[in-house]
Amino acid sequence: MNLPFYIAKRYLISKKSHNVINIISWISVSGIAVGTMALIIVLSAFNGLETLVEDLYASFDPDLKLRLLKGKHLVKKIFRKIKF
Repeated sequence: MNLPFYIAKRYLISKKSHNVINIISWISVSGIAVGTMALIIVLSAFNGLETLVEDLYASFDPDLKLRLLKGKHLVKKIFRKIKF
C-alpha cells in the first residue's frame, strides 16, 4: 500500500469511533468536498453563460462586414486585397 494512502486511511478511519480527531477529520473532508463541488458548478455555469452571450452578440455584430457601396465590382476588389 502507498504511504500517503496508508496515512490517510489511518487518520480518517480510526479504531475508536468516538475519537474527536476522527469527527473533525470527516467534517473537514466533507467541507472541502462541498466547496469543491460548488466551485465546479459555478464555473461551469459561468462558462455556459459566456458562450451563450458570445453567440448572441456575434449574430448582431459580426466580425467582418462586407457591403456594396457602388456596384458589384467593389466586392471583387475587396476579395483580391484580403487574400485568404
